[in-house]
Amino acid sequence: MMVANQLERDALKEAGASDEKAEAILGKVREAGELALKGRLNPAHARRIIGEIMEAAGEGNLSESTCEEWMKEWLKEKVATTKPTTVAFYKSVINHFIAFLGSRAGSHLETISASDIRRFRDSIVAEGRTGKTANHKLKCLRSIFGDAVKASLILQNPATSVKQVTESDSTTRVPFTAEEVGRLLAAAPSQEWRGVILLGAFAGLRLADASNLTSGNIDLARSVIHLMPKKTDRKKRTIEVPLHAELLAFFERNPPSPFATAPLFPSLAKIESGGRKGLSAQFREIMNNSNISRNITREVSKGAPRESAEKSFHSLRHTFTSALAKANVPEEVRMKMTGHSESETHQKYTHQELSTLRAGVDLIPSLKGVS
Repeated sequence: MMVANQLERDALKEAGASDEKAEAILGKVREAGELALKGRLNPAHARRIIGEIMEAAGEGNLSESTCEEWMKEWLKEKVATTKPTTVAFYKSVINHFIAFLGSRAGSHLETISASDIRRFRDSIVAEGRTGKTANHKLKCLRSIFGDAVKASLILQNPATSVKQVTESDSTTRVPFTAEEVGRLLAAAPSQEWRGVILLGAFAGLRLADASNLTSGNIDLARSVIHLMPKKTDRKKRTIEVPLHAELLAFFERNPPSPFATAPLFPSLAKIESGGRKGLSAQFREIMNNSNISRNITREVSKGAPRESAEKSFHSLRHTFTSALAKANVPEEVRMKMTGHSESETHQKYTHQELSTLRAGVDLIPSLKGVS
C-alpha cells in the first residue's frame, strides 16, 4: 500500500498536480457522485461542480452564459468583422429570437433545444413571412449556436437538426419588357432617375449600386462601368460591364464630373433604398405613373409584414440578364458581368421568351421516319 501510494504521488507530481490539488478535484468528483445517488444532480449543480474542478485544476472558471448574454456578445464581435447591413440583420434576428423566448432568454445557453428553434422557425411563417425569410433567420441561428460550440459553451448546436421549410411561397421576380422600360424612362421624374433606370436595364445594376456610382466608376475611354457591388463587397470582387449604346448616349448628354469621387447622381446618392420615402418607394411611384402593374403576390393586409411583388427595380436586372441570354451570350460571360458566382443563382435571372426557346427546340434534327 505504501508503494502504491508513493507511485500515485509520483505520478501526480510528474503530471504537475500537488496532493492538495488532486484532493480538491477528487472531493468535487465525490460530491457529484453523492448528488447523483441522491437524485439531486441537476444541470445547475453539474455546471457549478465542473467549474470548481476546472478552477482547482488551474484551468480558470467555467464560462456561464445565458442565451441573451451570448447572443449579444456574439453580435459585438460581428460589428468589427461584418458590414453594417448584415449586422443589422443579425441584430433583428437576435431581438426576434429573444422576444420569442421571453423569460427563458435569461436561462443558460445549454437549455435552448432544437424544439425551441423549430417553434421559432414555424412562428416566422405563421406571422406571414415567406419560407425564404424563415430559412434565412434559421441560418443565422445556426451560426450563432455553432460559434457557441466552438467557444466550448455548449456541446452541440441545437439548430443543426432543424430543417429548412419550403420556399414555394417566395415571389419570383419577372423582367420588364422593352416597351415597359421605355415607359419607365418616359415617366422618370429627373435625368438622374433616367440614368439609374438605364443602368438597371442595360448594365444589370442593383438600385443601391446604380444610385451610388461615382464618376470614377465610368470609364468612357474604354466604354465600361467598373464597380464593386455592395452585396458582394466582402469578397472584394470588381465587375466590369461594357457601356451599351443607350448608356453612352446618356453620358454624352450628361457628362460625368472630372472628379472621380463625385457622385453621378448627387440627389439620389443621399437617399436610402428602403423606407416610405426611399428609392424603392420612389421607383414604385414611377411604375404607377407608367401604368405598369407590380403584380403584388403578398399584401400587408393579409398578415405579411410587408408586401411582395413580381416587379420592382430588381426586375431590370432580370431584364438585362435575359436579354443577354436571348442574344446567345455564354453563361460564364453573363455571370462575369452580373457578378454571380454560382450558376444556380444566375439561372433565376434568365427568363427566356417562348419564341426564343421554341427556336432552340426547332434546331434539333427530326428523326425522319424512325419509329
